[in-house]
Order: sequence, then structure tokens, then C-alpha cells
Amino acid sequence: MRIAVNYSRTLSVAGLLVVGLWGGSAVAAQAPAGTLTFEQAWAAALAQTPAMLKARAQVAEATGAVKEARGHLLPKLDASFTGSGSNNGLNVFGMKLQQGNATYNDFGAGGYTGPASLFNKPANLNDPGWYRNYESKVQLQIPVYNGGKVWAYLHKAQAYLSAARSGDTAARQKLTLQVLQAYEGVRAAQAFVGVANKAEAAAESYVQITNKLYKRGVVSRNDQLRADLNLGNAKLRASEARAQLAKAIEQLRVLTGLPDSEPIKVAQALHVKVPDASLAELQREALVDNPGIRALGLQLQGAQAGVQAAQADYLPHFNIVVSHQWDDASFGIGGRPSSTVAGVLTWNLFDFGARSGALDQAQAKTNLQTAKLRSAQDQLRLKINSAWHDVRLAKERVQVRKLAIRQSKEALRLERLRYEKGVATMTELLATQAELDKARGDLVKAQYQEIMQRAGLLLGIGRLTPHAISARAS
Repeated sequence: MRIAVNYSRTLSVAGLLVVGLWGGSAVAAQAPAGTLTFEQAWAAALAQTPAMLKARAQVAEATGAVKEARGHLLPKLDASFTGSGSNNGLNVFGMKLQQGNATYNDFGAGGYTGPASLFNKPANLNDPGWYRNYESKVQLQIPVYNGGKVWAYLHKAQAYLSAARSGDTAARQKLTLQVLQAYEGVRAAQAFVGVANKAEAAAESYVQITNKLYKRGVVSRNDQLRADLNLGNAKLRASEARAQLAKAIEQLRVLTGLPDSEPIKVAQALHVKVPDASLAELQREALVDNPGIRALGLQLQGAQAGVQAAQADYLPHFNIVVSHQWDDASFGIGGRPSSTVAGVLTWNLFDFGARSGALDQAQAKTNLQTAKLRSAQDQLRLKINSAWHDVRLAKERVQVRKLAIRQSKEALRLERLRYEKGVATMTELLATQAELDKARGDLVKAQYQEIMQRAGLLLGIGRLTPHAISARAS
């Protein structure tokens, strides 16, 4: 969300402006009745945002892949039913043998009349006519050795499942940052409505003072017109601030999926606690605990398992097949039973580079994943470095902005007295008021930057969870 508020003359405040880290005790404050807490907003966003739905789908997909890989380690039982017909002599004789219906006459024994008929062609054997066979079969295939290919696929699937779970954790933490940004965005808009209302009230008081001084002849008509113009601008800025509040509420509504009929109001002042550790310690911690880095590391393990699976194709495979079948000349379940036990050894000795190409692809994926991991680690180090320094600068910036408000209030008090006595101009008074308005806006901006930079640091080291965000008394 971007909130832009322009005040008269020198004031121009634009950017992400959120009420962030407020002073007060470490005791969590209860949200007023009828307001949306951060925990409620986060829970609502978790249930319906596309990023979380995608992360959960990826975990489910990876879980299915592990289940599939484990299934390939176990025996496979198949059942089949085949109906066939043929007038081919060899096929017909084989069908009759399977059914146990073969006879001597199938060899043409009925046409044998002595040695002189040995060279006759038996019609029953060469031209048996159309014959049918119905086969019911149950087959058990037991994997014994496949060069480690199935185990490699299982390890690959398990690595990708762990990577998907780390990705789900990373998505949750990014969602926490988005909800925090949207939630505090509404608080920012509410704060700027308050700033604009104060500016409008001050402008109204200047109109009243100027009218009195004009009647007494202390100021000119020009000052009166300037006071009226300043009031008009202040009302316009108040309307703009209320419009920004409506936009911020809509952004939070879309993120949380809350219906349009349900009003949204936030009141919790939030605090993000960061660990008191050195930059080097946080960088080391980030490389271990950041879920995005973990996911990339696990994907690298999956790619390495893919290389092992490709290498397994160079080794022999051995399976045991046990089958039992029933053959019958009539349609139905049953018939003559028979059993077969076989050991099947296969070894691909030459395939014109197919296996080599698959292995090269698997190795290239490993190299690519290694490069992605190293690049992400380098980027994370830089982000942690930047966030660590920004968090410290943000704290100093908040203190300076508070001092600026105190100084601007005192300057405005003195300038107003001078104007009422006729020794200062309306231009000087409005410039001083603009400085105070700017100081108030800068404080809101600085407080937002502090809480968001703290959250960004926690996101980098993998600790940004709803438990890391606490409510403070305003």
C-alpha cells in the first residue's frame, strides 16, 4: 500500500506510512471490541490466499510422489481376463494344451494308415478350424534388484517433499509479512486521518484569529484570504486521507477474504522483537534456518538422487514373476489351472546414447540447482546485512522524529503568539504549521519503517511467525 499526503508549502510526505513501534510496556494490549486483531487477519489470510493454497497443493503433490515411489519397492499383483480366437494351427494346438483338451487326433492320428501315410499332411493339425480360449490370470511381480533406481526415486521424492514443506513454511512467513504490511497500512491511514484532522482544526482556528485581527485592522485582507485558502487545502487533505484509509481497508479485506458487508477496524499497536545478536551470527543463522534456503538445499538433494536414478540404468535389473491362470474353451471364470514361476534378468547393453543423455540431463539439473542455491545464499547474506543496519537506523530515526515534533510544537506556539500580536505574517505562521504537520507524518513513516524492517530481518533469518509479533499498549 502507498499513502501519499501533501501538506501546504514545504510538506510533502509520500510512501509506506504505518504506525509501527510505539512506546509502552511489554505487556500485550487487548484489542477493543469490534476491531480486527492481527492474529485474526493472519488466520483469515492463511485460509484463502492463493500463495498458501499453492504451497499446500505442492506439499500434497510431493506426498503423493513419495507414496508412489514406495509402492514401486513392493510386489505388484495384477489380474487379467483374455478372450481369444484363432484358426492358426500352432495357436489352436497351444490353446488346447492350455485347456488340457489336446488329443492324439489333433496330430492327425485318425488319418494314419501305416508307414505309407507318414508323409501325408494331417488336416486336423494343419487346418484345425476356428477355436477359442478364455484365460483368467493372476500375476505377482516381485522386484528384487533394479540397480538402486527405485530407491533413488524414493530419496528424490522424499527430498522434494521436505522441500515442499520448507516452501510451505516460507510461504507462511511471507504471508505474515504481507498481513503485517496490510494491517499496519490501515493503522497508517487511520493515523494520517488524525494528522489531517489536526491540520484542519488548526486551519479553522487560523481563520477565526485572522478574522478577528482583520476587524481590528491588524492584518490585511490578503491574510484573510490566505487563511481561507489554507482551510480549503486542509479539508482537501483530510478528504484525501480518508480516501487512502478506504483503499488500505480494501487491501486488507482482499488479503483476508472478509466480506464487503463486514466493517474493518484495527486498533492494535504491534511490536516485532528481533534477536540481540551480531550481524555475523544472524547471517550464519539465516543460512541454516531460512526455509527458502532449506528448500533449495533439499531440491539439490533431489536432483542428486535423480543422477543416481539415471546411473542405475547402466546396471542389470532382476525381477521374479509368479503367475496362475485358468484356461477354458467356454466363456466364464474357471477352466484348467496352471502356474508359472520365472526369474527375469534384463540388462541394457547398448542404446545409442539414450542412457548417457538422460544422465547428462540429470547432472545438468544438479549443477543448475547448485548455482541457484549459491546465488540465493549470497543474496540472503546481502539482505541480512542491509536489514541489520536498517533496523538500527530506523530506531534512531524514530527518536529524531519525536524530537522534531516537540521542537515544531514549540515553534508553532511562539509563531502563533507573534502573529496574534501582529509581528509575524500569515506566511510565516502557515510555514511553521506545515513543519509540524511534516514532523508528525515523518514520525508515522519512521515508525512504520522500523516495524517493517524488523519484520524483514526476521523473515531473512526464518523467524517471522505470528508469535514474533506482539500487541503493545498504545
